[in-house]
Amino acid sequence: MAGSGESRRRNMMRLRALFNMGVMAATVMGLHTLFTRLSGYDSYLYFFLCLFTWRYARLVINLVAFWCYASARCPRDVPTYVPARDVTAVMPTVTGNPDGADFQECLVSCAQNGPAKIVIVTAGEDLYAKVKASIRKVETRFPLVEFVVDRTQVANKRAQVAHAIPHIDTPITVLLDDHVFWGPRYLQSVLCGFEDASVGIVGTNKRVRRIKGVGIWGRIWNMLGATYLYRHNFEIRATNTVDGGVFVISGRTCAIRTEILRRPEFLRGYTNERFFFGLFGPLNPDDDNYITRFVVRHGWKIKIQYCEDAAMETTIGVEKPLARKFLSQCRRWARTTWRSNLCSLVTDRTVWATQPYCVYAVYLTSLTNFAAVVDPLLIYLLIRSYFYSAHPYALPGLVTWILLTKTVRVFDYFRRHPQDIICFPVYLLFGYFHSLIKLWALLTFWDCNWSGRRLDKIKIPVSPKTTDEPTSTDTASDNPGPVVESDHHPSVSTLRALRIRVAALHAQHMTHIESYQLPLLAALKQLTEAFETLHCDQRVVGKHQEDIRSELQRIVQLSAAAREAHHQVGSGNVGTTEVEIAKALEEVQRAVDWINGRRRSKGKEKKEKVVNGTHSSPDSSSSSSIVRVDETQEE
Repeated sequence: MAGSGESRRRNMMRLRALFNMGVMAATVMGLHTLFTRLSGYDSYLYFFLCLFTWRYARLVINLVAFWCYASARCPRDVPTYVPARDVTAVMPTVTGNPDGADFQECLVSCAQNGPAKIVIVTAGEDLYAKVKASIRKVETRFPLVEFVVDRTQVANKRAQVAHAIPHIDTPITVLLDDHVFWGPRYLQSVLCGFEDASVGIVGTNKRVRRIKGVGIWGRIWNMLGATYLYRHNFEIRATNTVDGGVFVISGRTCAIRTEILRRPEFLRGYTNERFFFGLFGPLNPDDDNYITRFVVRHGWKIKIQYCEDAAMETTIGVEKPLARKFLSQCRRWARTTWRSNLCSLVTDRTVWATQPYCVYAVYLTSLTNFAAVVDPLLIYLLIRSYFYSAHPYALPGLVTWILLTKTVRVFDYFRRHPQDIICFPVYLLFGYFHSLIKLWALLTFWDCNWSGRRLDKIKIPVSPKTTDEPTSTDTASDNPGPVVESDHHPSVSTLRALRIRVAALHAQHMTHIESYQLPLLAALKQLTEAFETLHCDQRVVGKHQEDIRSELQRIVQLSAAAREAHHQVGSGNVGTTEVEIAKALEEVQRAVDWINGRRRSKGKEKKEKVVNGTHSSPDSSSSSSIVRVDETQEE
C-alpha cells in the first residue's frame, strides 16, 4: 500500500511538472508574439525586449511579493512547541579559538533562548578538549540547559551533523554555525512556523554584524558581506510568498523536524553526496542545499520567518586576510549555485512540479545572471534599434533603470547604515566583478573544497584511545584530551537534578493542561454560551409579554368606545337629530317659496302701473315715479 501511494504521488508530480512546463511554453510563445509586433520586425529591438523582460520581470514580481509577505503567527493559546521541551540545538564547529568572543557569544545567545539541549560537535581530540573546557562558565550560567560535547575524527560539517543526530531526542532540531548570534525571542519566533504541520523546515532573516572601529578597507568588505545577505533575504522572502520555494535555507541557522534528519535515505545522501552524474564528490560544502532539496523532494513545505524576533546576526568580511577570505567564500558560493541549481533542474526535477515560479526566478535566471555581460548588451541592443533613433532619451532612462534596480534589494542596509553610502560605488563595481568570479566558478565547478576555511590545517592525530562515543560534559572523567579539567561546583549536580525534575513537572503540567484543563474550559465555555442564549430568549419573551399587554389594553379601550357608540345609536339620538334636520329644511323651503312668490306678484303690479302712466299728465307721471320709488323701497 505504501509503495502504491508513493507511485501515485510520483505520477501526480510528473503531471504537475508537465502542466507547469506547458504554461511556461505558452507564456514564452505569447511573449514572442507580443514582442514581434511591438518591435515591428526590428531584430535588435526584439532581442532587447526579450532580454529586458527575462532580466527584470522577476524583480518586479519579487518586489510585489516582498510587500505581500506575512510571517507565521504564534498561537494565542498554548503553542505546539516550546524551546525548553521540543528543541535541540546542534552546533558543528572547527573553531581554533573556542574561548574567543564570537564562539562564546554564539553559545550564550543560543542558551539564552532556553533549548532543551545544546549539542556541540567538533573535530579531533585537541579541539574537543578545548571546547569542552571553554563552555564551563556558560554551562554553569545556564544549569537548565543540557550541554553535550562530542567529536568526530574528520573536519567535515556533514559528518559532524550526522554524528550529532543520535543525541537528539526532541521533535525540532536547530542547526547553527559557531559565529551566529540570536535575539532573546529567536527560538520562540522560529517555532511558530511549525504550527503548520506540513512545514518541514523554517528559515529566518539574516544580517551581517557591522563592525565598528575599522578602516575604510575593512568597511568595504564588511559592507559587501552585509549586502550579500540582504540580497538573499529579499529573494527568499519574495519567492517563498509566490510559490513557497526558496533557492536555499541557509545553514547558518535553520530549524528542521527531527524526523527528516532520522530518515535513513537522508543520512546516506547527506554524508555521501556526489554530483555531475556521480563523477565528483563526496561533497563537504553545499550541505544546506542538500537539506533544502531533500525537504522539497519529500513533500514538506518551507516557511521563511522574516521578522525582527527571528533575525539573527553573523560575521562576514571581517576575518583576516579580508580580501582573500571573502573572495574565497564568494567562489565557494558561486560553485554551489552551479552545482545545486543544475541538480534541482536536471537530476532532482521536483521543483518543476512544486515551484514553477522559482524555476524561472531562481534556478534559470541565476545561471544567466552575468551583470558584466547583460547590462552592456542591453545598452548595445537599444542603441542599434530604431526605437533609439526616434527616442534618444531612452538610453539615459535605461541607465537610470539599471542603477535603480541595483539599489532595491540593498536599500534596507543603506537605510540602517547611511554612513556606508559612500561605499555604494564599490558595491556597484563589485557586482560586475562578481561576474568574473561566477565564470571562474563555472570553469572549476568540480572543486568541492570548503574554500574560505583552512580545514587542512586542523590536525587530527590518529590514536587508538580516541572514540566517537557520545560524551556529555556532566562528568569530568569523560574528557580524554590533554587538558585537565577542574571538578564541577558541588551545586551543579543538584541544579541539574532540579532541572530534570522541573522539566518533568513541566511535561506533567502540559499533559494536564492539554488532556484535562483545555477540554474542561471548552465545555464550560459552551455551557456559558448556552446560558447566555437562554438569557437572551428570556428577555425576548418578557418584551413580547409587555407588547401583548399593551395591545390588550388598546383592544379593551376600543371595545368600550364601540359599545358607547352603539348605545347612542340604540337610544334614538340619531333619529331625533334627523327629524330636526328635516323640519329645518322644510322651513327653509317654505321661506324660499314665499320669497319667490312675492317677487312674481310685485313684478306684475309694476307692469300694470307703467302701462297706465303713459296716458296721464305730467303731474301724474311725477306722482307715478314717486309711487315706483315707494314700491322699490317696499320691495
